[in-house]
Amino acid sequence: MIALLLATAFACPQDQKLEVDLKAWKAAMLAARPGTDDQLYTLAALRLQSVPGDNAPEAPCARKPVIEGIDIFEANLTGERDKLVQARFRVCKGDKENETQALRIAILVPLADGQLCKLDGEDLSLDQRASDKPCENAGKLPRTLDFVELTRKGRRVVQTTDQSGSCDDPAGNTGAVKTAFFEAQGAALKKIFEAQIYDSTTQAQGRQLVARAKLTLGKAVPKEITVQRCIEGASQCEDPDVYEYARAGGKYVRK
Repeated sequence: MIALLLATAFACPQDQKLEVDLKAWKAAMLAARPGTDDQLYTLAALRLQSVPGDNAPEAPCARKPVIEGIDIFEANLTGERDKLVQARFRVCKGDKENETQALRIAILVPLADGQLCKLDGEDLSLDQRASDKPCENAGKLPRTLDFVELTRKGRRVVQTTDQSGSCDDPAGNTGAVKTAFFEAQGAALKKIFEAQIYDSTTQAQGRQLVARAKLTLGKAVPKEITVQRCIEGASQCEDPDVYEYARAGGKYVRK
């Protein structure tokens, strides 16, 4: 029994350990002036990518990212009182062509020696143009987060919901929303499921084609995921797809 507990205990690789006081880090991040070394070094303390990132506009205003807030969520992905930290930035606010929203996200697990372990694997951080969003019912952020008990009782996974779209294309407007689940597996984060839940195309002639997918979770853990796609105007919805969690591969597969 003791051997089993030791085998399943959380272990953090040395190169993922951080010596950071999260409360002090948040205060320093909020106090750092846009575009300064203080801002850059504070991001680096959590090994977060600088802002803006690879999708950065080339305009001079991009060199002064403004932080709009920091969220610290009780995530409970590992069973070790882990937290998800999200820093929200905006660059070139008011510039229609260059305005970009940047999210820097880390999942941190407290260790017994006072250090933090930053989960490796999938990076939930995101840079996206502010104009890249659906024309209707767009959210304030390009990616929103939720926490769901899905694969293990008493543990949660991260659910992301991403929006994108275009409202200025002469050929027509587009909008899309997709969702994904990410699970902590050891000291890494892994994507275990993804689905498109909304897709809209409005042609130049004004005709709109809309497809929505309803995602339903089962009751027993690990929970099945059912996805049923419906096209507006169709006489009936498509047959639902059912997915089950395969522990061997650590992801969802079609049943």
